[in-house]
Amino acid sequence: MTNKEKFIGLKEPEIQGEINESSGPKSLENPKEGRSLAGDDERREGDIREAERIKSEINESLERGEQKDRSELVWKLRLPHQEKAEPVELDSESREVIGDVALDTEKRIRDNYQEGFGIFPSSNPNENFYAQVWTRDFAHASGNYFAETEPKALIDSLNTILGHQRSDGMLPLRVEKEYMMLKVIPGFRSLAKPVFDIIEKGIKGREERPVYEGQDFSSAEDTVPSAIIAAGEFFISSPEGREYLKENFEKLKKAVDFFIKKTDPRDGLAVMKKGNPDWADSINRSGKLGGINVWWVRSLRLMEYMARQLGDKEAAETYRTEFRKAKEGMMDKIYNKEEGYFRSAEGEDRVDSVASVFGALYFLSPEEAVKVEETLKSRVKHASGLKNFDPPYPEKQVIWPQRAIKHGGYHNEHVWPWVTLQNIQVKIKIALKHPDEAIREQYKREAVDDLLDVAKLFKEAGGAYETFKPDNRQPAISKLYKPPKNLMGNLAAFQGAYRQLKELGWISAGETMPEVAGVDSSNMEKP
Repeated sequence: MTNKEKFIGLKEPEIQGEINESSGPKSLENPKEGRSLAGDDERREGDIREAERIKSEINESLERGEQKDRSELVWKLRLPHQEKAEPVELDSESREVIGDVALDTEKRIRDNYQEGFGIFPSSNPNENFYAQVWTRDFAHASGNYFAETEPKALIDSLNTILGHQRSDGMLPLRVEKEYMMLKVIPGFRSLAKPVFDIIEKGIKGREERPVYEGQDFSSAEDTVPSAIIAAGEFFISSPEGREYLKENFEKLKKAVDFFIKKTDPRDGLAVMKKGNPDWADSINRSGKLGGINVWWVRSLRLMEYMARQLGDKEAAETYRTEFRKAKEGMMDKIYNKEEGYFRSAEGEDRVDSVASVFGALYFLSPEEAVKVEETLKSRVKHASGLKNFDPPYPEKQVIWPQRAIKHGGYHNEHVWPWVTLQNIQVKIKIALKHPDEAIREQYKREAVDDLLDVAKLFKEAGGAYETFKPDNRQPAISKLYKPPKNLMGNLAAFQGAYRQLKELGWISAGETMPEVAGVDSSNMEKP
């Protein structure tokens, strides 16, 4: 799910601008719908010429195998005309904390990828989410980290997900090589792999088990939008992505055909009818949910863009029509413009932090995004970061297994650090594009301060734990549930924010980018 867009060789400036409808701070501009990329013809033509020149240099560097050169060129293509700014002033201790955690998260995130299979939420064999490719988690990690650093990890993950697509177009919510349901039951974790080997390998004769919506206590109806966003951003990001999606675009079309049956034809919004349909899967919810519909609208725009670039004009027009309808529905029914947030669902006055962050990133102007940020500060910000909902859901809506292990706050009350880290990218967007210089400076400072605060959180805890208690900055460990110590989503989101701030020059040159540094994890507790 996110925003590492690199605009390699785009030929239509109108499309180039529209694909980036508030899509993130690394993008070229933040135009409103229908506006062109650069603001005037002369600037736009200059951008196109510069893009073509850089594309040529990228292709030459690829032929020479120069990955570092390619990375530098891609950055130039994402932010032409963006000069590096003066760094935010930090004391030496703060700079050291950020640097240490950046090096540690870089080292650990690579352990979450298994070649030939894909990206795991957890790299520790003793934790719940090891040896599993989750569609939503992989999508989030791809946009924040892997699309830029390791395209093969995306290809392997997409091959795993798309390889288990059902005949009706449904995609698996996860593919596993160990039984996750045994891993989460206290006392049964050690049986997850041996029992899997007996049943799946020995009896069924397969190496992997796909899990679909409605299985294993999970409705997981957000799988298709998540996969399409990951694929679409990969398509935009690199020649490898374009080549891969040329061969696999029909599978994405089939997935859209499956998902669109869930939508209300009047407004284009997806209607969830099952129990726990999205990433906050410890809570039973239904209706036109905020997060899923933000991602659905974004995925339609990416499908339209890919179809047009691949020459499928009929499909492009279909997706464009659906996008416009769904976007209008979302802005009317999910976005609370007056109070500055995206609702948890149509008809609810509950702040959904994840929907608000991605909604502001993808669809709002910088001025509107400021109002969202002020709402998040006043309603969901706590000592450990942003909570997911305000107000929380009633306890009766928490699924019974979470209540049984007395861990009902999992999504409902606890802080997931990746949400705070993803929100840094909204603040970067404001700091780059807001017309008021004072507000730009404020949010530049806040973006760096938020990264520092999360770095301290991880360092104090000894790891990038999955969840934290909101007010005491301690990992949300209960008697019967211990969260993964270094959740891939947290690692990837930290790297995504860190690399952007570094490239912008807002973090001083004293911290070294992980890819060019020797990794020293001595300041973080070992697993």
